[in-house]
Amino acid sequence: MLELYTTPLSANGRKVMAVCHHLGLEPEMKITNVYRGEGRSPEYLAINPSGQIPTLLDGDLTLCESNAILQYLSEAYGDFELWSRDPKRRADISRWLFWESSQWQPALIPVLIHSVRQQLQSESTRSEPIDVNWNDERFLSVARRLDAQLSGRAFIVGDEITLADFSVGAMMMYVRSARFPFAAFANIDAWYSRIESLHAWRATAAGPWRY
Repeated sequence: MLELYTTPLSANGRKVMAVCHHLGLEPEMKITNVYRGEGRSPEYLAINPSGQIPTLLDGDLTLCESNAILQYLSEAYGDFELWSRDPKRRADISRWLFWESSQWQPALIPVLIHSVRQQLQSESTRSEPIDVNWNDERFLSVARRLDAQLSGRAFIVGDEITLADFSVGAMMMYVRSARFPFAAFANIDAWYSRIESLHAWRATAAGPWRY
């Protein structure tokens, strides 16, 4: 029995939940709201000393890091769907998983952090939307890179959705409430609309990002 410690309120947590839905997998969900400190409990730290989510348990395997979990689920339980048995295509997908963790997410976090924190507040204490600096140079650099890659493509590595799309798309769950400049990035706009139309994406929407 697969066990998945996660929360749909987190981009890293949601991406794994969405891939599970897409692959038809039904792990036992252990919802762990790290925003309420649940990742720091002694019980959870015994499983994942970093206190971060997601964490996958499969028998004697304890696996952290969301993109590694995506690869494992596709290989072990998904017959390589969203991934590939072809080394060249697998490498093409893999480079975008590395790019997501080393470039895309680190560029978006400082831009979105205050907006995300505000959205996670209760409705009774939420104030007017915070202005987000979409002119941040690091963000603009990675957004232009992604927009160029999506030119003439439905998805990041071609016409079929892959793990790369779930991985890179995850941080986009925060951006509509932060008034992302979609007009300046038409290819990202069209691509993310495709992600949002997926049943697996809609099924894992929660909290302030329930759309």
